[in-house]
Amino acid sequence: MQQSTVTLIVAGLGIGGTLGGITVGHFLTQSSQRKQWILDRRKEEWSELLTALAESLRMALKRYQGRVLSGEEEYRIVEAQSNCFRVIRDRIFIAADVKNLNLENRWSAAVMHHSENLDARKLGAAYDAIRNEIVEAATKRSR
Repeated sequence: MQQSTVTLIVAGLGIGGTLGGITVGHFLTQSSQRKQWILDRRKEEWSELLTALAESLRMALKRYQGRVLSGEEEYRIVEAQSNCFRVIRDRIFIAADVKNLNLENRWSAAVMHHSENLDARKLGAAYDAIRNEIVEAATKRSR
C-alpha cells in the first residue's frame, strides 16, 4: 500500500470517529434533556395539585358550626372544590400516581364528610395524609 493511501484511510477513520462521537453525544444529551424535561413537568403537576388541594381545604374550612355563608362564599367554596377535582383529573405526567393514590375518591369523601358534619379535624387529617403521600410520591420518583 502506498503511503498516501494509508494516510487517506487513517484520516477517513479519524473523521468518521469524530462524526460518530458527535452523533452519539448528541443523542445522549437529547435523551438526558428529555428525561429532565419530564421530571420538570412532573414537579409542576405535583405542585399544582398541592396548591389546588390546599385551596380546597382553605375554602372548605370556611364552613363551620354557626356560620351563615353568603351566596358568594358558597360559590367560592364550590368553585375551589371543583377546581381541585379538575386538577386531580387533568394530570398527564403523574396520572398513574394520582390514580394509585386514589386521590379523587379520598378527597371527595373527606370534603363530603366535612360538609355534612363540619368536622374540621377530620378534614385536616385527611388533607395531611394526602399531602404527605403526594410529597413522598413526588420526591421518590424524581430521584
